[in-house]
Amino acid sequence: MEKSSVWDLLREGKTVGRNTPDHDVYDRALTECINKRLRYNTLPLTPEERRAALSDLLGHPVDELTKVVPPFHCDLGTNIKLGNNVLINYDCVLLDTGEIFIGDNTLIGPGVKIVTAKHSLEAKERRDWSVSCAPVKIEEDVWIGAGAVILPGVTVGARSVIGAGAVVTKDVPSDAIAVGNPARVVRSL
Repeated sequence: MEKSSVWDLLREGKTVGRNTPDHDVYDRALTECINKRLRYNTLPLTPEERRAALSDLLGHPVDELTKVVPPFHCDLGTNIKLGNNVLINYDCVLLDTGEIFIGDNTLIGPGVKIVTAKHSLEAKERRDWSVSCAPVKIEEDVWIGAGAVILPGVTVGARSVIGAGAVVTKDVPSDAIAVGNPARVVRSL
């Protein structure tokens, strides 16, 4: 039986660590992303050059109305799928060990963190930095307030609002306002 690559294991929601075959491929991808982020975040670029640098970082063309304000941080970049007319404000962190999908017309406030990576609750299992992941989906027309945290496996439904500083641990339905830690739906729109 052929062994799965580290990418297949992560897509399947399995755990990978330093002893996983092909882990060096994963480490090289992390390093490549760091280099592309440095270019995106630190060089004085024209709007066209910045969009090209972002497209290179994410591995797909970025809509001309989409704006990601530096500094911007991610693990791999290539697991982030941005819709059209998306705004990601200053100092956001998208840990894209798993896929992060952000729908059209979504606004993401400064300092937001979207996390797909998960670690074991067992200390012994964390010693080799083992990680698994669960995808995050942000549907269209969502507004995520400043400093909110979206955790692995969460879907935020279309047209919803996530309040500033909220910690979203479970799915938020469409047309809802969710606030707090942990976030809870306080009102329908």
